[in-house]
Amino acid sequence: MAKKIRFKNENVARAAARSTSRRLAKWQAHLVERGVTTPDVEDFRTFGRISSLERLRDVLADVAPDQCGPLARVISELRREKRSRGASCAKGGVRGKERELSISEAELPPDWRATLADMRRRRKALEAGMIDLGDVAPPALSQIRAMEYVLCCIAKVCLDADRPMDIDAESVTAWLDRQEARKQRETGLSHQLRKLREFLIYRGEKKALRKRLASQAARYAHIGRQRRKCKHDWLLNNRTDIGKVWEAAEDLLDKSRKAKAGTSRRYLLALHAAAIALPIAVPLRIGDLHRLQIGKEIVRDANGWALAIVTKKTTSEYERPELWPELTKFLDELLIMEAPGGDLWAGYDRREGTPLFSRDGGVTALSADWISDVWYEHVGIGEHIIRTLWHEVAYDSDTDRTWMALALCGQKGRRTADEYREAGKRRRAVRAGRERLMTMRQAVRNEALLSGDGGI
Repeated sequence: MAKKIRFKNENVARAAARSTSRRLAKWQAHLVERGVTTPDVEDFRTFGRISSLERLRDVLADVAPDQCGPLARVISELRREKRSRGASCAKGGVRGKERELSISEAELPPDWRATLADMRRRRKALEAGMIDLGDVAPPALSQIRAMEYVLCCIAKVCLDADRPMDIDAESVTAWLDRQEARKQRETGLSHQLRKLREFLIYRGEKKALRKRLASQAARYAHIGRQRRKCKHDWLLNNRTDIGKVWEAAEDLLDKSRKAKAGTSRRYLLALHAAAIALPIAVPLRIGDLHRLQIGKEIVRDANGWALAIVTKKTTSEYERPELWPELTKFLDELLIMEAPGGDLWAGYDRREGTPLFSRDGGVTALSADWISDVWYEHVGIGEHIIRTLWHEVAYDSDTDRTWMALALCGQKGRRTADEYREAGKRRRAVRAGRERLMTMRQAVRNEALLSGDGGI
């Protein structure tokens, strides 16, 4: 019986080998016919359907893994096209969960929408280099979005209370009560109250209410500064450091290189590795990291990678002429893996002007939240924790290294710097006090032992 099973297995193996040989010969003949030695996406696209390409991938993953980058792209594109040809189940209307705490901008009062539209128009004109002579400068686009969100929340509170949409003491109080009941942190409420006040300033109305909003925002900010941040609570319960996070990135890259060539899993693992490694070396906010474009903000030359960007929140110039050499393999992998023949510079030329973080060869950029999700998956908390870890490195230094952490994180505000310096001084003072106490206790022990009285 065992002999029959062995013969059967050997026959299956020989049949599989013959099939593999025929498929490889057919592929090589296809390349000869097209006059190609290093295949690109069009060579694979003209070879056959998805099923044929998937079987070819199994062969090339063993004999020519460097050819699998363009093949993976074609397979992904064909799968998307196949899904798009399927019958749509869409029923119209807004996608996702129904809004519970806000309304859409389209439902806001017309005069509120007109004010927001005027802000956006003037801000875009300023960013295009136009001169603006208005009395009140238009906020940044990100701040306008924050204003819009607060207005939509205030409007929802008014609707729920069956009262006209208005910004007054009653509607603001009702909104604050709801947010406090939902355990929103004081720092967030302070920021949102300031956005509401700025909206009223732009419109030049309700001075008395603006004064009350400023006072309440300051009160919330004071409470928030006394309260420990969520990320600090997380660090107390989940001790980690920069080295451990870097090891997580290294592990992901190693898993990627062990995965089958030409599979989406292999590229996704490398993408996750880069999304963790890059912020360690460049601890910017996710709003800046997700919009990095190859050949623009982040550039590769013969020496390695460099980065230069104007940060979104502070609009300051952030430059790193030479990124860590240890980072090179993570970023290069994203290009090599998709390039024809695995050639780095061919991959770089192809991706120039496209988003660094993308799953479709740079056609569309992944969102800022995607980066945060990657960190939650592999580190346990969002990407901004790395900024805190760098400040901890500064704290633990015998000298004031706050400037180093601030520069790395692209922070320039005086208040931010003062807060970090003050926190650093407190930590160093506590550490010095503990060391002094330990020294005194040891001296007492030594004296007791010498006198024969025993230890403490």
